[in-house]
Amino acid sequence: MNRFSPTALALLLCLSAVACASSPKLNVLDPVEPRKEAPGVTVSRVAHPITLPLESLAGASFIGSDGELILYDDRKGLFATVVTPEDWGNPSIQMNQAPDYIFNRDLSSVEDPEFRKELEGITRMTLEPAGEKQTSVMTVGEITAYIAFSPKKTVIMLTSPAKPDLFTQLVLDNFSWDEIENEILKGIGGQ
Repeated sequence: MNRFSPTALALLLCLSAVACASSPKLNVLDPVEPRKEAPGVTVSRVAHPITLPLESLAGASFIGSDGELILYDDRKGLFATVVTPEDWGNPSIQMNQAPDYIFNRDLSSVEDPEFRKELEGITRMTLEPAGEKQTSVMTVGEITAYIAFSPKKTVIMLTSPAKPDLFTQLVLDNFSWDEIENEILKGIGGQ
């Protein structure tokens, strides 16, 4: 029976540690308690509805085009859009799987080289610089929220098995974690 030499074993362990360190694991967050009944405005109503509390929207401006844009008085901004296969040139994947590929940095099952390259770029834009972003995942009912948080710019992608042909993307500028939790996450599912 051949055994690994101590040097080979040490090298193997180091390589394993480096491989694990290069793709950080997502923090799994406990779901937040839904917001109590209160007046609100719902964005992304067609895909993954999110009800924003009305009191947080005082003085905000709303702009609609290829998504929903809310500009708050205090330099905060929210952009919500629904991403469909047509938006990405009809790739050969279910769109609700794209956030998992991006946030886990695992594109091994994407066969189309052009689409893989596009996903690599989206992954970099969403998750980097890694030292400034905290990545996590949370499940609220049937909806999974992938979160790349930083106080300056946060990206949240929402998916659900009931809607395999799309996902919702939110880009939040200048939101604190408490604001994201109270204004966004507690309103997922139209709660």
